[in-house]
Amino acid sequence: MTERWWTPVVPMNYDDHLGHNIAATACFLGVFMGVGMCLTAVSGWTVTGIFGIYMVLLPLYHIFEYQCVALYNPHRVSMESFMFNPDGGNHYYQAMLVSIAEYIIECWLFSNAKTPGLITLLGLALALCGQLIRSLAMITAKTSFNHLIANRREVDHDLITHGIYKYERHPSYVGFFSWAIGLQLMLKNPLSLVAFAGVLGYFFCRRTSYEERTLVHLFGQQYENYRRRTPTLIPFVNNDMHTPKVPEDPDN
Repeated sequence: MTERWWTPVVPMNYDDHLGHNIAATACFLGVFMGVGMCLTAVSGWTVTGIFGIYMVLLPLYHIFEYQCVALYNPHRVSMESFMFNPDGGNHYYQAMLVSIAEYIIECWLFSNAKTPGLITLLGLALALCGQLIRSLAMITAKTSFNHLIANRREVDHDLITHGIYKYERHPSYVGFFSWAIGLQLMLKNPLSLVAFAGVLGYFFCRRTSYEERTLVHLFGQQYENYRRRTPTLIPFVNNDMHTPKVPEDPDN
């Protein structure tokens, strides 16, 4: 291929964890946030202003995901740390696009129902709390945190039982669930709220059950003792499960 004057001298594969890819991603997220901040500043506490807040909180989540890994678990940081496609199947993109479409359509059809109020405020508070819980979980765990469930114990993989993990066994999952549900509550999206709660609830129940089995397998009695004294808000997780057998990964 003939080179043009604008042809970059660096590889343009987005999967490569290189400075220009990080900068381009950060720029995109910053512009997205900037537009949201402008919408909120101009429109205030209106349906447009609430969507502006949504446009701030959404990229902020991805920035915190990457930044927490980069600062506290740097040898595992990659472009995937932005968590744009966590399941590898584009379901995250589809879910967010559906929720945005629902908000726009319902604002057009039922504008009065979308007027910001107490429910909007509660949703915003829940989303912010969820973001705080998830980021605290990643910061507290440091090198022991991984976006993928570990089936074997690495040298830097310890069982974290202090900080936020003293009160909740799976704070990163609870944080993400609260963040995602909070956003839909803030937007007053009834359909997306029910769908997100159902799909995420089912996903985290399966994933947590699998992860608990792997942790018993990796840490044995140490994790059994931790699990008995520390609760979790994830429902249907069996606290009396003693078998170290690791089942099939629910993500596969």
